Formats: sequence, structure tokens, C-alpha cells
Amino acid sequence: MNLNKFTIFPAIHLRNGEVVRFTQGDTEHPLVFNTDPVACAQQWIDQGANWLQVVNLDAAFDEEASHNWELIEQITALDVNIQFGGGIRGIEDVDWAMKSGIKRVIIGTSSVENPGMMAQAIASYGSDAIVLGIDADARGEVKIHGWRAAGSVQATTLAIQMRQLGVTTAVHTSIHRDGSMTGVDLDASIDLAAMSGLRIIVGGGIGSMNDLRECFDNDGIDGVIIGKALYTGNVDLNQALLVSNRKESFEAGLSKWKEEQSMPWNRLGYELVEHNLKRHIPVNSPPLRILDAGGGNGYDSLALARMNHQIDIVDVSRQMLDDARANAALAGVTDRLDTHAMDIFSIDKVFSANEFDILLCHNVIQFVDEVRPLLEMLLPLIKPGGFISLITTNQYSLPYQAAFLEQDLDKAFTLLDATDQHNAIFEVNEHEYRADEMIDCLTVMGLCLEKHYGIRCLYNYWGTNELKEDSAVYGKLKKLEMELTDREPYKQTARQFQLIARKP
Repeated sequence: MNLNKFTIFPAIHLRNGEVVRFTQGDTEHPLVFNTDPVACAQQWIDQGANWLQVVNLDAAFDEEASHNWELIEQITALDVNIQFGGGIRGIEDVDWAMKSGIKRVIIGTSSVENPGMMAQAIASYGSDAIVLGIDADARGEVKIHGWRAAGSVQATTLAIQMRQLGVTTAVHTSIHRDGSMTGVDLDASIDLAAMSGLRIIVGGGIGSMNDLRECFDNDGIDGVIIGKALYTGNVDLNQALLVSNRKESFEAGLSKWKEEQSMPWNRLGYELVEHNLKRHIPVNSPPLRILDAGGGNGYDSLALARMNHQIDIVDVSRQMLDDARANAALAGVTDRLDTHAMDIFSIDKVFSANEFDILLCHNVIQFVDEVRPLLEMLLPLIKPGGFISLITTNQYSLPYQAAFLEQDLDKAFTLLDATDQHNAIFEVNEHEYRADEMIDCLTVMGLCLEKHYGIRCLYNYWGTNELKEDSAVYGKLKKLEMELTDREPYKQTARQFQLIARKP
């Protein structure tokens, strides 16, 4: 029962029948967030959670505690997977948990004091069902018995020992960050994963969506536990799950996307984009620094790499970036292309202000929840005098697509004011924009519009795919599209629009 993807675990920590959270290991002053744990669990399920982390703090702090068990069984009966910890002292506790329907059991203190029990649990239920719990302080020392005692072992040492017993996954909680909402100790978790070979679920410190995004696409990091940030509203679970699932959708859709890229309409689109960009880059330009933000497998930026410019591609999907490097090798430009696996909203943590001559933001904004914060983060990276090339699908094209391609006039009518569409390649929803609203956005943010282009002004609405495969027809369409890309009114209803806006 491998998770096989980055997983978000809303935390439900139980004490005295209530949902509570501690701050940085202060067990004497819990904050009560909900007096009905079952309703609390249902709330997270209703928002899309597939997994919950439930911890019985009473049993963790009091080895004789016998309450919360009925409550835990009520939560387990809900339509959700439970990762459970707290008070797992012997194999009989593991047996009870499994019989109760709990999918994964976290073993912490007993892994230090009774490693044989860990081995027995794995032998009985498999490594997917048994998880190592590592609660460590800022120095990496493991704490046991509800954080009240030192385990006399370092987190890395314990992880390596447990790996030898068959453990594959660990929950790593940084006690000094837990409940602080100041960000996770991600470096410690990444190091732990690298040195032990375990898959790590990060706990302690998530306070914002940016904290969550930083956990994506790090080797060995399989998920994150979010507690106080959910209860205070600092993180919206629905949005967090959407962002996480979107990354998985992009990777799952890679093969479909590569097929789509080879189609005549997309080949023409890439040629048009290259043609338009060259109009804004002097022929004798020295090598420029170009950031391709959300660049996927690099098709848009490879043309610029062939012109001897230096490209940095940032994308959340490692698989997309692997393909970009393969494409660069085929094009003979490997030395001019660097890739960076990260969420696009983390770009400013890697690159400095005024670092790039050109910023490509092609077919990205339709997949983010809010465009303005993204642009506010990206635009400072452009040097004065540099420019952004922004491409996205055109809202005005939706009725044309339905009427001409699908021959569905009723659908065309319903799409007259539509702003959202389902993307069948990546199986996600995307937001459609008009060129004028994006021009206004860029202008308000201090950029000067240099050119508005239409990408595939007629191509999508004319003829059949069989006709477009004909090389002679393709040549005529290309000639026509090269002429229309900058013409009114044709560019207003193109399938996509491209904006070139320069930074003063």
C-alpha cells in the first residue's frame, strides 16, 4: 500500500477527547482547536483529504492511559485512510490498530527501546503498514515518551538501524518547529532521507502555502503533516491538495503531452513563438540569461538555447525536466540549459532580483490559482530593460473551438462567458484569460507592453487534421499565420495570445 505520491496529512492530535496542538514541545499548554474530533475529521475529508494523521497524545504521555480508543475507532470508521501513532508500546497495540481498520501505524518510543517489536510488526503487516516515528530536537537527538525523555540516539542513527529491520518510511517531526508555523526544518529531513535511504514524511512547522511548496520535489520527501496552520486558516486544505494533485497530474500527463507536442498545430505554435521572440532579440545579441518559468520539457526555450543563450528551466515535475534534458542533448545544447525541480512559487528563493534578461512564462498562468502573486514574485527577477514573454490560452477562442472543431453550437453558446475549461491532457481545470485583462495587469505592475501576438489565429478553426498533415498545406498555413500573428482583429480570437512586456 505504497502512497506513490506526495501526500498531505491533516493532523488530528487527541487529548482528553479534544483536538489540540502544542507549540515547540510545550506539552503543558495545549491549544484546543476542536471539541468534536469526529466532526473535525469529517471536515478534512469533505475538503478532499485521503489520509489523516491521528495521534493519541493521552497514550503517548501516559503509558497507562486507556481512553480515546473508542473515539479513534469512530474516526477510523470514516471514509479515509488513517496513519496512527501515540502509545504503541507492544505488538498487541499494533494488532488492535490493524483490526480497527487503521492503515499505517507509527512506532516511535518502542523503536528505540524495543527494536525487536518493530521487526515483528513489519513481519506481520509489511513495511508499507509500519512507519518509524522520529521526534527530534534541533540537534537531531531523538526524544521519546511524549518528548519528555532523551532517546540517547541521533535521528540518523535510529533511521539507519530501522532501515536494516525493513522500515521504508519515517515521520520526521522537528520538535523545535512543531506548532510554530515558522516553516519546517526541511534540510534536516532531506539529510535524514539521504543518509538513511528512508522515505520521509515531514512534520512540524508548516505555516503557509509557501512552506508546503518547499517540500515538493525533494529527494526522499514523500509527504507533509499539517496541523495548526489548517486550524488557524493559514493554509487552506482544499487549495493545498489542489496544488499537490496538480503536480501529479502534470507528471501523469507527460506521455499525452509529448504526443500532443508532435501534432502539426503545436509544431506550428512553437515556430510562431520562436518567430515572435526573435523580433525582440537582436540578431547580434550576446548570450542572454533566460528563465523559463514552468517550462516543462523545454520546447519553447530550446530554440533560444540554439541561439547561444543560457537557459534556466524551472518546473515542478522532475519527469518533465528529465525530458527537457533529453531534448537538450538531442539539440546539442546541454551546456546551455540548466533545470531546477521546484514549485514555481519558490523561484525567488533560488534566483536574485535583476538576474535575467528574458522571462518566459508560457502556458503557466492558466494553471495557477492567482496570477497577480505569481507575477509579483517573477517580475523582479527581470533586469531593467529586459522583457517577459507571457503566453496563455485565449478566453475568446472557446466558442470558436466548440463551434468549428466540435460542431457544437449549443456548447459554443454556453462558452461565451466561460472562464474555466477542463484540460484533458493533464486532467486538471485551467482558467482562461483575455489579452486585454493581462495587458492591464502587466501595465499596472509597471511594465510597458511592446507587442500583443495571436498564436494560431485561424489554424485551429480551419480544415481537418488530415489536411493539416499535408506538408504543402502546412506551409501555406504557416505563411498565413506568420502574417496574422500581429494583425487586428485576427489576433483577438487566436487560440492563444502572446504578450511581450518590457521592464523600464
